[in-house]
Amino acid sequence: MNTLIRSFLAICIGMFVLSSCTTNTEPSGSATLLTLTEISNNAGYAWFDAEKTLYVPDDSKIRVIKEQFKNKNQKIYFFVNPSCSCEGTKKTFPHAIRILKDAGIADDRIVIYSMKSHTDDHPLKSRFTLRGLPTIYITVNDNVKCTMEVIDGKLLVSGNGKVDDNPGSKLEEVMADGFSW
Repeated sequence: MNTLIRSFLAICIGMFVLSSCTTNTEPSGSATLLTLTEISNNAGYAWFDAEKTLYVPDDSKIRVIKEQFKNKNQKIYFFVNPSCSCEGTKKTFPHAIRILKDAGIADDRIVIYSMKSHTDDHPLKSRFTLRGLPTIYITVNDNVKCTMEVIDGKLLVSGNGKVDDNPGSKLEEVMADGFSW
């Protein structure tokens, strides 16, 4: 009986020692830089092309974006979640890409980081603080001119004196405003 108790205690102690060697906290995720081509070929974004194709933006706002875009000094940064079932990622992100592509914005002006959470580590954290996903930044000469964030299912816009404005309008209107600031 003593041998059985000793064996049991030895196993328990061994399991305790082994479990103490592992971390109980999840390591923070890391953002992955993706191109539009990689997005289309990524299983986590299987929904992307269909949603982008179904969206039909307002042509007048597309023309405004095209006129306001200055190719040499503007970039659009996206921070998105690949397999999120939330409305923001599944609608705002592909719709914004459709708007940019219809306006003739070159792929090299579009920067996309795929992340599991807005708290994941990303290489631009010294420039961009994320509060939700997706988040879109329009920059001119590396200065943020417009921020669009989906937080709790609502599109919030900041820039040109606005802070967390809920425009309640179509995305291309918000983006056109972001390019004209």
